[in-house]
Amino acid sequence: MMIKSNKENPVSTIRYRAMSLLARREHSFLELSQKLNERFPENIELVREIVVALNNQNLQSDKRFSEMLVATRIRRGYGPIRIQVELKQRGVKIDLIDLALIESEADWFQLAKVAMKKKYGLAACDQFDDVVKLKNFLKYRGFKPDHIAACFN
Repeated sequence: MMIKSNKENPVSTIRYRAMSLLARREHSFLELSQKLNERFPENIELVREIVVALNNQNLQSDKRFSEMLVATRIRRGYGPIRIQVELKQRGVKIDLIDLALIESEADWFQLAKVAMKKKYGLAACDQFDDVVKLKNFLKYRGFKPDHIAACFN
């Protein structure tokens, strides 16, 4: 469905676009603002006002967004460092990031083991090169050094 641009009332057009984006999935404040600014570059101030209003009405929430992103990244086998970096890039404040990671109650040690087994199987790795490859994989996935070390004990 094509959205008609309403030149006389850009507020309703921008709000409709914002609501349609939020209906598909949660967006961070920054992410939603950027998408709307790309679509409506002539109304940047108006976009900000609308996104602030949506946030005040709890239709846009960085807390919900961070909870959603943490849950999906955990299901995909990512660690806390990578999740934290991704949330920071999307403009979520560090206190909300920390809260979402704590509330997830994830067992990062177990998740690191599961990610390693899923990627490389159960074969024992005796070769130094294999161990380095596994550790680099887990580091890339965003697991902390103590999570990685626990996989090899």
